Amino acid sequence: MNEWAAGMNVSARSVILDLLATDAGAAFSAADLLRAGAAFGLGAVGMRTAMTRLKAEGRLVQKARGLYGVGPAAEALQRRVLGWRSVQARRRGWSGQWLLALAGPEERADRTVWRRTLKALALEGFAEAETNVWVRPANLAGGAEAMRARLGELGHARSLLIVTADEVDALRAGRFARLWDGPAIAAGHADMAAALGGSEVRLAQADLAAAAAETLALGRRAVRRIVRDPLLPETFGTVAALAGLVAAMDRYDRFGKAVWRRYLAG
Repeated sequence: MNEWAAGMNVSARSVILDLLATDAGAAFSAADLLRAGAAFGLGAVGMRTAMTRLKAEGRLVQKARGLYGVGPAAEALQRRVLGWRSVQARRRGWSGQWLLALAGPEERADRTVWRRTLKALALEGFAEAETNVWVRPANLAGGAEAMRARLGELGHARSLLIVTADEVDALRAGRFARLWDGPAIAAGHADMAAALGGSEVRLAQADLAAAAAETLALGRRAVRRIVRDPLLPETFGTVAALAGLVAAMDRYDRFGKAVWRRYLAG
């Protein structure tokens, strides 16, 4: 196992799903998936077990004999992940309105659905403002209607109330705005962009398996950070940092895919 992989807690499931999330319509042979696992020091038995379980869950599907792709249960999240290059296009000007998500006992009744709801809210940039109330600036394309559809794709509680509020009192509006630490978000984006650039330079002469493992794992972290950015209005100070991270990841993505083509061909 290479040093990079040794320092990570990477599962066979995550390696398979991350590799499939690198391109729309991506498909890999069983041999490719086993070789991908080997880059992380994961054995063939563990990788085959993960493949079997992912198929049973509908997250992995056999597209042809010996060829696997993303299954229907993972398609919605994969679309989000693959949309990292265009996330900034969702942002619109902000007039001071807020999107509110209101929950109560009915939404919390099914724990599995509620966990999905909380994950969906976090992915869409909502923050918990007070008991049963999650908020975010209403500055995204499509407003409340588009937000309901996006949350629905991720399996949120259907009874969750999503509304636009344009007459929030000044005290609450000020408290809402402090739910996000804009400077910390921007600094995190800048650090990740620097890490991507440093990795590309360092891996140019590295062992191919080590390079494959690092590009997949670090790229996953960068994409996760991009798609989880709350897309706050300009006044929060995160816009330029997100643009910089997307540009850095675009370069790193091309580098990483070239590494993986060589690694899988070997």
